[in-house]
Amino acid sequence: MKKILIAGYLLLGSLFAADYSNMTLEEMLTKRGDITVEDKDAFKTEMQNKMQELTPEQRAELRGSKGKGNGPGSGNKYKGSNKKGGGMGGR
Repeated sequence: MKKILIAGYLLLGSLFAADYSNMTLEEMLTKRGDITVEDKDAFKTEMQNKMQELTPEQRAELRGSKGKGNGPGSGNKYKGSNKKGGGMGGR
């Protein structure tokens, strides 16, 4: 019974998912942090479609324009950590 309810909820969620096909890549990039859990799959699919339409040079330029550093989202969670016993910096 529980599985049926979950499946029904997922089906309804996909029926009411936002339509991202009419948005430009720039609009999607600005909305990236505001996507609901229900819309995540539709957003991801459309983002991948739009990225595939770009030339390799455009993709490289887009990826290169992202901020660099040790801020949130930089992928440098442990970079510069000299604390012993904490994280991976103590190796």
